[in-house]
Amino acid sequence: MPLELPDLEEIDLGGPVRYRLWDGPGEATFVLVHGLGGSSISWMAVAPDLAGLGRVLAIDLVGFGETPRAGRDTSLMAQRRILSRFVSELATGRVVLCGNSMGGLLCVLQASVEPASAAALVLTCSVYPPAHRTLPHPLVTGAFSAYATPRVGEWFVGARYRAPDLDRLVRIGFGVIAADAGTIPEEAVRATIDQERRRRDDPEAASAFLDAARSMLRLGRRPDVARRAFDGLRCPVLVIHGHRDRLVPIAWARAQIERHPTWRFRFFPDVGHVPQLEAPGRWLAAVADWQSDVLG
Repeated sequence: MPLELPDLEEIDLGGPVRYRLWDGPGEATFVLVHGLGGSSISWMAVAPDLAGLGRVLAIDLVGFGETPRAGRDTSLMAQRRILSRFVSELATGRVVLCGNSMGGLLCVLQASVEPASAAALVLTCSVYPPAHRTLPHPLVTGAFSAYATPRVGEWFVGARYRAPDLDRLVRIGFGVIAADAGTIPEEAVRATIDQERRRRDDPEAASAFLDAARSMLRLGRRPDVARRAFDGLRCPVLVIHGHRDRLVPIAWARAQIERHPTWRFRFFPDVGHVPQLEAPGRWLAAVADWQSDVLG
């Protein structure tokens, strides 16, 4: 059955924030938060079936997807404040924050700062404090080194929006984040290409991405701060991670599991950085089994 995206909706949270809603039972709301460079499209393979467990809200963070920057701050803490308002305004019942990559870190920050806002967390290839002297893939390390360098970062990110063959660029990107790009649904690829084509006309898109990336890098230089956020979580946590994740080494996820023995986890051996797109059936099964155990 072909995957389809519901129409975008919009809420004013000090500026427009766009999101997608899959309606479901009101007793729970799953709030889906994408990673750096992602959008609500990142969840299109799992959101329709996840709506069998509760309402599903997939946000486009400020400066990403279809939410314009409109002069706003796109740092982690600014995005966390937007996420807090989004949850407060739109979520019903018990709130399960589900984050991928940077979105996982945002969910951790939100639940740590405002514990009452989240009944549980699902961290899918989340960003974690570095561990065990392991590093991401050299391609990823090189890209983030470029982001961190003044002027070089601006040129590097800007080149993405100047690339003549957008179709090829998006497919290469999925080839980096997925263990096998062939597992990414073609509907998600086409939707991403169409979205990126529209974003080319946004003069703030590149700076929004770069400022968010640099914000993550600043936090990465303060692993004590990140660890306090993870250690401050008081709700149930499910960790889902791909063994072949090039961006966030699985050793970083394992270190958090060892540090927090009450957390549940599922590691997928043949999956990369976006399990919800690469293996949506397994992602859904893991979340459904865990949710029935911890939330009833």
